[in-house]
Amino acid sequence: MILEEIAKRKSGRAYDHDRPVSDEMIRSIIEAGRLAPSCANTQAWDFVVIRDPAIREKADEALTGGNYWAKRAPVMIFVVTHPKDGCSVHGLNYFMMDVGLAVENMLIQAVHLGLMGHPTAGWNEDKLKEIAGIPHDHKIATVVFFGYEYQGEPTFLSDKHQAIEREGSQRKEVSEVLHWNHW
Repeated sequence: MILEEIAKRKSGRAYDHDRPVSDEMIRSIIEAGRLAPSCANTQAWDFVVIRDPAIREKADEALTGGNYWAKRAPVMIFVVTHPKDGCSVHGLNYFMMDVGLAVENMLIQAVHLGLMGHPTAGWNEDKLKEIAGIPHDHKIATVVFFGYEYQGEPTFLSDKHQAIEREGSQRKEVSEVLHWNHW
């Protein structure tokens, strides 16, 4: 009973850098993010799509070494937020949860379109903000990469990442995470 797009979604690293993603597909991914639920409908997110090769090259330089694989993805999107734009209920600030909901919508939409998406940590936020003109008081919650999955043997990945691509990631059994009525 699980949606096919949810079951197929993975955070792969083997992107086909020779296969571009259309503007229409990118707009569809952004629209999916825009339609996500948010606390009190605050919609505390902005999306910066990096496509220009010169800007992309600079942004790629701001990635940490562990994200070397992301340089092959044709689309880089900064998901930006500001705490004051979200709502606070019972002392909890919901802006990051709201951003997470938007990103998940984007990832599922990417699968629906035949693409792969991978949200990341591991970049120089100040440098990315400067490159993209993002106000200093805003936060880049994540950088998400999108593109088509590479169909050959991904020899451009590290041995560790090649193994992960082949084997996939394992999920905990539902019995490990589901609690009925009490912990």
